[in-house]
Amino acid sequence: MTIRIVTDSSADLPTDLVQKHQITVLPCYVVVNDQTFKDGIDIQADEFYRRLQSEARTPTTAQPTVADFQAVYRDLVGQGDQVISIHVSGKLSGTLNSAEQAKASLDDGAPVEIIDSQLASISLGLAVLDAAIMVADGGDYREIAAKVRQNLSSHHGLFALDTLEYLQKGGRIGKARAFMGSVLSVKPILRLQDGEAHPVERPRNRERAMRRLVELAQDLAPVRRMAVIYSTDPERMAVLKQALTGLLPADQIIEARFGSTLGTYIGPDALGVAVTQAS
Repeated sequence: MTIRIVTDSSADLPTDLVQKHQITVLPCYVVVNDQTFKDGIDIQADEFYRRLQSEARTPTTAQPTVADFQAVYRDLVGQGDQVISIHVSGKLSGTLNSAEQAKASLDDGAPVEIIDSQLASISLGLAVLDAAIMVADGGDYREIAAKVRQNLSSHHGLFALDTLEYLQKGGRIGKARAFMGSVLSVKPILRLQDGEAHPVERPRNRERAMRRLVELAQDLAPVRRMAVIYSTDPERMAVLKQALTGLLPADQIIEARFGSTLGTYIGPDALGVAVTQAS
């Protein structure tokens, strides 16, 4: 009996890692100018960010539907697989609710474990990757799910935005509302904490923001796994990655990109670091 890992596209996991670990990724939906797209399938990042910056109307997002989850769970369980389904924070999205409803529609005792990661983007991706590696090492799916839950507090996400404009427009400003008074003049840094984005500080320019990202990541050492992520400027991400090589060798730092789900809210010119702390 095979254990399969399921997540959603907000995890922003690079395709090579998804394929290597046979992870099933349910696409979230993004609506651009009344057109609905599956994140990463019907619309790719380059086109999305071009339209984000050129369309008059702000895109919106929607979670995978109950039917989407039902189709995946029934297919995997029907093949005799056990499922560990790990998703974006329930405080940020209705994705978890869709997953729970889909599981409830299955036969009693269906081998599906659903986990609220309390994370988003590539920090969620690192939790998913951890789970996939545990599965490869062998073990009972319930025991692995329990370990994943126990380890969630070791995963951290730090994000430097060029503006809070898109968070505000998308209605996901949350705890970062405290920064709104100077939205145009700062490059806010947010941290994922307790399932929400919390304000950390507001550097005055991109260079300071990048420097603080590095310092905040260094505060989380020792590091077991790490990723860098960008929305529209891969060269800045490369500089960030190089600055982090004191924590892990460059060839061990994962490179990722914000897809359209998170891109709707973080906007262009955003950078991020995700860290899994060593125990």
